[in-house]
Amino acid sequence: MQKYCWLGALGLCVSLALSPMAWSATYRKATEGRDVVKKKIYPKRKKIEISVPSLGIIMNQSYLNTVLVGGGVTYFMSETWGVGLDLTLGINEDRSERTCIENFFYDPQDEVGPACALVDGDAGLIQNADEDGNNFPRFGPAYVPIREINNLIMANLVWTPVYGKQLVFLNNTSYFDLFVELGAGIASSTFYEKRDVLANGKVPRGLFTPDNTENQEQNEQATIANNQIGATISETDSYGSNGRPDPLSQNHIMFNLGIGQKFHFGGSFHLKIFIRNQLLLGTSQGFDNLLSIMGGAGIRI
Repeated sequence: MQKYCWLGALGLCVSLALSPMAWSATYRKATEGRDVVKKKIYPKRKKIEISVPSLGIIMNQSYLNTVLVGGGVTYFMSETWGVGLDLTLGINEDRSERTCIENFFYDPQDEVGPACALVDGDAGLIQNADEDGNNFPRFGPAYVPIREINNLIMANLVWTPVYGKQLVFLNNTSYFDLFVELGAGIASSTFYEKRDVLANGKVPRGLFTPDNTENQEQNEQATIANNQIGATISETDSYGSNGRPDPLSQNHIMFNLGIGQKFHFGGSFHLKIFIRNQLLLGTSQGFDNLLSIMGGAGIRI
């Protein structure tokens, strides 16, 4: 009888030891295997995604604020690969920094206030200098190379290596995927070249020579030299936005590398956010780089 009791106890221990292993194996197969996400609620194969509108900004500009408005169409050959076509328009606005350098004061004798604060008092001093022939202070604007993006047309290869779902607030499930895009296209822009000589034929800034010596000939030579610097307030074509070099319409080959995330909802709809790094080739600098962030909505059909 004691023999059978020991055998029964041994069998119970073995059963208890094996049951967690069996439960764990079943658990992994039910919730951790590929079958959990293999049947996608939002499949992409042989689907067309239309993303309109997409809104964003170019983040790495010093003198412009450029808002991007665009849209695109992507066709997916498989759950992983697709091809897309995008059109983006640029809406440009001057930043205060551009206004500042284009209305900069050349004030070698420190007669006015802050160089970029054209208040009434400063304007009066410049007006008086212009009328009295004292020559200074004057405008000494700076015109650096500035490119205003008008539109971007791109064809992209889209790779979607990640599709997943997550629990939101322990109540709802959201579906998402991560994507990478690589492509090329054409960038159309308006370009303002660097300007070293103003429209009045003078240089924006130069070496100021005082004309308060006792030698009259030296004073006259100093006045002539100083008069080749800057622009008076009446020479409105030589400072501010009017003094810019003639704009050039240009087109450049562009390469694009982007990464983003899409959130699916409502059966066919999605929201997405993505970052693009776009490289323009053959510019005056050799190349220009645009870093933009965008977000948008779309539908899959």
